[in-house]
This record gives sequence, C-alpha cells and structure tokens, in this order.
Amino acid sequence: MSNRACVWVLLLMAQLFSGGALASQEENKLMAVFLGRFASYIELPDRGSKQFTITLIDENPFGSLLDDLYLGKQINGKPVVIRYATRIDDIGQSDLLFITLVNPRTRQEAIDYGAKNSILTISTSTGFAERGGIIQLDFLQQQTRIKINHAAALKSNIRIGAPLLSLATVVKGVAP
Repeated sequence: MSNRACVWVLLLMAQLFSGGALASQEENKLMAVFLGRFASYIELPDRGSKQFTITLIDENPFGSLLDDLYLGKQINGKPVVIRYATRIDDIGQSDLLFITLVNPRTRQEAIDYGAKNSILTISTSTGFAERGGIIQLDFLQQQTRIKINHAAALKSNIRIGAPLLSLATVVKGVAP
C-alpha cells in the first residue's frame, strides 16, 4: 500500500469524522467509495478470477451509483463487476458481499455463506460484526464508525491490512 493511498483514506476518514451533517444520499455515496477502498486493504485467497466482483444482496441503497462509480475501474488490478442478488443462492462467486437483508435469519445465512466462501462481508446492520460479519459501517450522530471482526476475517482466510485496522474498532474474540 503506497503512502499516497494511505493518506487518501485518512483524509476521507477525517471528512467522515468531522461531524458535518450527512444526508442519506451522501452516506450512500461514501459507502460506495468505501467498498472499493476497503477492498484495497484486504487480501483475499486467490481464486484465479480475472475480475473483482462486488455483489449486493437484497435492497440496493445505491441506485446506479455503484455501476457508475466502478465503470472501467479496477480493484487490486482487476476490472470491477457489480452484481445484484435477491437470494443467497444467487450470490455465487464474489469477492465482496454488501448485505442489506433485514431478516436476521437470512442475514446470518448470508454472513455464513461469505465466511464459507472467503468473501469480504460488509453491512450497516446493527450487530453485524458481532454476528460474524467482517466490516460493519455505522452512520450515527453525524459520524461514521467502522467495526471489524478480525477473527471472522482470519477464519475466512481474509487478511486485513494494518491501515484499515487502525481506523476501526476491532471486535475481539468473536467469530462465526
């Protein structure tokens, strides 16, 4: 990770923690950027795939934002593909799974699917990291908080870089 990239992430994080009011649309824009930035600090097992696949399951809070933002872009040297799933069975091979499922049982099934298949799981659902999800984003009282379940990541053979860990609250001793 270059120093320039680390500085970029730190500046972005400073904006988020500055306390400015964020509308839901602005939060979604930041989350869309975060997905790619988080992925650049993650080392996934090599599956031999020639693309980096981001899958959203259930609701799509981004509209066309992800498609527009990642069109022609690369993550970890691979072109980005955005996929949308409505059921766990539709996820398939993916590198990053953004989970918006409301039903706790179905959300847990998605977390378990991600763990079993070494997929970086991300959500804004309360308690997500404590239940085995890898990255939980919270937008509370005009601040963004990142919570990482490092044990769940390691169990899924996913390595998280120190710069990202240093910006987050790390959930200790909890793994799926």
